[in-house]
Amino acid sequence: MPRFSAICAALGMALALPASAGELPEGALPDALISPGKHNLKSAWLARPTTRYGHGILGDAIEAGSLVAVTSCGHKMEFVLDENLVFEDRQARIVDLEGDYYAEIVVVEASLDQGAALAVYGPAGATCSANGGLKRIARTPFIGTANRWLNPAGIADYDGDGAKEIAIVVTPHIGGTLQFWSLQDGKLVLKAKKYGFSNHAIGSREQELSATVARDGGDLLFVPDAGRRTLMRVELKDGAIESTPVAELPSQAAGTITAKVADDGAITLAVPTEKHGVVELKSQL
Repeated sequence: MPRFSAICAALGMALALPASAGELPEGALPDALISPGKHNLKSAWLARPTTRYGHGILGDAIEAGSLVAVTSCGHKMEFVLDENLVFEDRQARIVDLEGDYYAEIVVVEASLDQGAALAVYGPAGATCSANGGLKRIARTPFIGTANRWLNPAGIADYDGDGAKEIAIVVTPHIGGTLQFWSLQDGKLVLKAKKYGFSNHAIGSREQELSATVARDGGDLLFVPDAGRRTLMRVELKDGAIESTPVAELPSQAAGTITAKVADDGAITLAVPTEKHGVVELKSQL
């Protein structure tokens, strides 16, 4: 039976939720999204607010100086970045990338001089302890210029090979490039890329302008084009990205895109727009 899919399915995890000021862990970002975990990790969040990187792409100049995770046994671990780095993100996405029942953490890391990169972290020691703390498992190359950013679009098995890929849009505000990366033998490997996409508006707190639909043989990604006026259906096939338009939007996509799949395979996509509210679009598995 076709499955319901929204942001939580796209990430292979429970949806990260905002916490009220009184519920935030000590030292967390002021608007931290607390990510519930699975397997060896119970939760994760970004902490140690800092203004050392003034990019402000997510609506303010406050970024994170550390990543915090709690193991399934309740032990707290923290990875503190060097002074030339920040986490330019709002959430630390917990997901089992390799299907080995050991979860990793996916986050956007940025260099003050070289811009953003995609990074994967995980426990350095035993599953049920904090021995060794957190370690950086892998990181893509930085974009290469300060004040250049990337935004995750989804984490799922897009090519049907049994392992998850991380979809990101690099520079979503200046002609974004959709890329698919996979974690292989401790390294992030680029599987495919294609120009002409965007999943973020400058200064917005909304990062989830995309949706993933689970499907046998390779999951589907829905993400706006570079102008955020057309929703695109994306498939990863044989090492290449195939994209086709679903429909044009009456105004730019502006919020979290969700998807529901009916028993007959019909997909209903709900797309918040800047001027016309939530618009429903139709596609097929």
